[in-house]
Amino acid sequence: MKNRRSLIPVLGPFGRARPVNGLGVSRIGRAVYTLAGAVVSGILVLSAAAADLQLPRWEPHDFVFTCPVAPADPFQVSFSAQATGPGGAELTVPGFYDGNRTWKIRFSAPAEGDWRLTTRSDVAELDGLRTAVTCVANRSPSIHGGVRVDPVRPHQFVFEDGTRFLPVGYECDWLWALDSNDPGLPVTNTFLDKLLANGFNFVILNAFAYDTSWRRGHTGADDFGPPPFYPWDGSNDQPDFGHFDLRYWRHYDRVIDALYQRGIWAHMLIKVYNKHVQWPANGSPEDDRYFRWLIARYAAYPNITWDLAKEANYEKDTGYKLGRLRFIRANDPYRRLITVHDDRAGYDRGIYDDLADYRSDQQHQLWRETMLAHLQQRAWPVINAEFGYEQGPGGSADKTYGVAQSPEEVVRRAWEVYAAGGFGAYYYTYTAWDIIRPEDTPPGYAYFKHLRDFFEGTAYWRMRAINGISSAGSCLAEPGREYVVFLGKAARFTLNIEGAIGPLSTEWYHPLTGERRKASFVENGMTMLTPPADWGTGPIALHVTGSSMPGDEWKH
Repeated sequence: MKNRRSLIPVLGPFGRARPVNGLGVSRIGRAVYTLAGAVVSGILVLSAAAADLQLPRWEPHDFVFTCPVAPADPFQVSFSAQATGPGGAELTVPGFYDGNRTWKIRFSAPAEGDWRLTTRSDVAELDGLRTAVTCVANRSPSIHGGVRVDPVRPHQFVFEDGTRFLPVGYECDWLWALDSNDPGLPVTNTFLDKLLANGFNFVILNAFAYDTSWRRGHTGADDFGPPPFYPWDGSNDQPDFGHFDLRYWRHYDRVIDALYQRGIWAHMLIKVYNKHVQWPANGSPEDDRYFRWLIARYAAYPNITWDLAKEANYEKDTGYKLGRLRFIRANDPYRRLITVHDDRAGYDRGIYDDLADYRSDQQHQLWRETMLAHLQQRAWPVINAEFGYEQGPGGSADKTYGVAQSPEEVVRRAWEVYAAGGFGAYYYTYTAWDIIRPEDTPPGYAYFKHLRDFFEGTAYWRMRAINGISSAGSCLAEPGREYVVFLGKAARFTLNIEGAIGPLSTEWYHPLTGERRKASFVENGMTMLTPPADWGTGPIALHVTGSSMPGDEWKH
């Protein structure tokens, strides 16, 4: 019998495994031996180092397998692993080809305990290989597992470990185009640190986009459309959908990993219909291969959520869209959340009710009213992912796309969305699309940080929008216990409180400065409230709450 070189999970880049000559996994029939790199009857066996590997929960790890002879078309090789873990847990984890006769299983353990992986392949040398890993607690304060819909409060999100998640999004469709020639990601890392410091905890990005119609071609050093490289061999004009360009995807790996390390949710737009991309034919084997490729490379990241397509309303084949969602669900072993961007007619007809986990929309008017209607339509979270585009520093004429608003108007719309019980995402004209100026720090960054700080200082997940409690503005309430009132323009208003056990404290909040100011206590009944006069007539928020709120608190 021949020696078979396979895996030893020694940590490589990103804390991933890399193959090491002379040690690895092999098989004798279906048996696996643990003899520290020994050769028994000419067969290489699992090293003790592999058996002793410890992997933090939810941390992606690459198990690398090498085939002695390269198949004719390595991208068409069927390769996966059956993972078995504590309590009889089983996952079928898809694998992928990553060059140099190597295939990878990118795996993240969803539960602590011992896990064993056995490969499955139509190539004999890659079939039936086994390895093992022990999953231990993840000590990173940024990692809380995958995002889930709260089963108790289905309009809300929660992490796997129970930590609350208030999405404050940032659109950067071409994020992966930065640092294309520098694996260290110096620009990307600095940019992401800035976003995190300003309260943004999820980023919307394309898996690929080619160019915009409003800035065609390279118009300057900050224009990344068309991008510097391409996901497949060939070109956008003449793509070879049978072969992936690994340079592109290894770079994309680093970008997703940079988001993961910071605990930033990656809202991946699998397709986009208005950015001049030549996609594989709908439902073709190449289309399946593309979707399977993304799942194999990125489903192990707990910060991933799948979005079928940006501007999905452009795709008129409803059967295709539903089929793609079923394909994702069937092939993603971790059941990451799924959504569809901006197919209002489809959502309103209920076609996604049994396939998507939350609604992702864009609404550019009647922000509160539309959010309330969407939340009442179905019990799931709703993200208005596109409601305004902040202009550049030169004012209303300083823009890339044909529409832009002031930073104050953009954040005012965001407050209407959140004060209705929904979530949103921020656009800046010089980072949202193919023009990227990561060194800019527009005023909206601080405004959105104030928004997140405010709502995370409330029990927002327990409140719901209720009309008639306040005489003006928007009101979220858990009656008798906690209230949030937002007015786009400061004015006197009344607040009707019922069911309070005792006096409730009040605090004014300035959405543009983050300033807080205590006010008098209020009790049951109708109370007239007057915002601080020295704050002017801009937007204003009021938080009313009891001195203590036991029960369903934040988990840290």
